[in-house]
Amino acid sequence: MSNGIFSVNFRSNRPDNGGGLVVIKNGSANGGDANYLYQGAVPTVSGAFTGQFRVSMWREGNTNVTGLDNYTLNAAGNIDYENGKISLSGTVEGAPHIEITLQGSKIAPAV
Repeated sequence: MSNGIFSVNFRSNRPDNGGGLVVIKNGSANGGDANYLYQGAVPTVSGAFTGQFRVSMWREGNTNVTGLDNYTLNAAGNIDYENGKISLSGTVEGAPHIEITLQGSKIAPAV
């Protein structure tokens, strides 16, 4: 099944890290944490992928791991629905020296 709620942890090369939740349903990835939203698309079958993910502040109060409030992440990753794992790495569009990696595990099915 290509749907799920994933707990994600991310790290940047700025030395900062964070975590949140991402709901993957029918190729859409939507998630967030206490201050930021993450949105993008992933494949509906397991395997490698590339894509862009929009990160945007929805509430002030914390800095992002990149130091930017709103940006697009150009990423390449792998999703394994059968084992409930997702990973990706990428750079910030317009600031390719800022790198982010993400690891996630499925914690529940999405309905």
